[in-house]
Amino acid sequence: MKLKADFVSDWLSSLKDILENAWGYNIDGIKDEELPYIYFNAEKKRPRLRRRNVILADTFECPTDLQAGWDRLKDLIETGRDITPHLSKSVIRPNDRDSMLDDWGVHHFHLGEELEKGFVKRTGPLLFALITNNAFYAIGVYHHGAWANLDIIETIHRNWRSAISKFRINGLTSTGNITEQQRLALRAKQGNTFTIVSDGTTYAPIGGGVVSAGYNIQAIIKTDMEKAKLESLQEWLDSQLNEIREELVEHGYAGEAEIEAKLVITDIEYIAILPKYNIEIVLVKK
Repeated sequence: MKLKADFVSDWLSSLKDILENAWGYNIDGIKDEELPYIYFNAEKKRPRLRRRNVILADTFECPTDLQAGWDRLKDLIETGRDITPHLSKSVIRPNDRDSMLDDWGVHHFHLGEELEKGFVKRTGPLLFALITNNAFYAIGVYHHGAWANLDIIETIHRNWRSAISKFRINGLTSTGNITEQQRLALRAKQGNTFTIVSDGTTYAPIGGGVVSAGYNIQAIIKTDMEKAKLESLQEWLDSQLNEIREELVEHGYAGEAEIEAKLVITDIEYIAILPKYNIEIVLVKK
């Protein structure tokens, strides 16, 4: 008795379904090997729907003319509703990179009030924020184009250094930062560099950084880890077929040489479906 399955292929199919049907992306022409990178890139740009506490930086100020838009966005954040309309329109293009997000892990939001074709009216000044599972750290309102303003990281370091502590580089000395224009030029060429704040603390790319092909390094790592996990689960299930022979027989198994299995991934677990025998096996909880 042998398992007939391809869990990695099943996973790729589920990613394609999310990209096309849940997020509305056109992924024609994207190769299977690139699909997870596109998915994780899109996922990084789209904060998950969940309630978050809004925490303001010590220097946070919202211009009066944008206050209503900020109040609207803040309410969406605190109630766990969709904040996509406040994001850059590049969020609807799966291949588009957000270089500030890749480098510093910082999102930017428009503070308009009225919806126009699914997005709030674009605003010149933008709200910059660091987002975690439970918190929305509002850094400040910056002019459009302040993508490499060192004050962004200085503010995060001063207010919430524990939130970025895992990116801190210890024991490294440096003569100083590159200029804002140099950082922008480096990002445009898919380059990575450290960031040094005023007290000498040095940080690796908080957003993960990118490889030369432009994909986020965290997306590459997540892809490799997920593939290894799925291959391991498939091997484990193959090794367990004889252990569930009696259950298979009860569901119609008659000595077939191959047992087909499909992988289903839910929000809480990985499940193997044996469609011919109507059997579900929970492989692992998330």
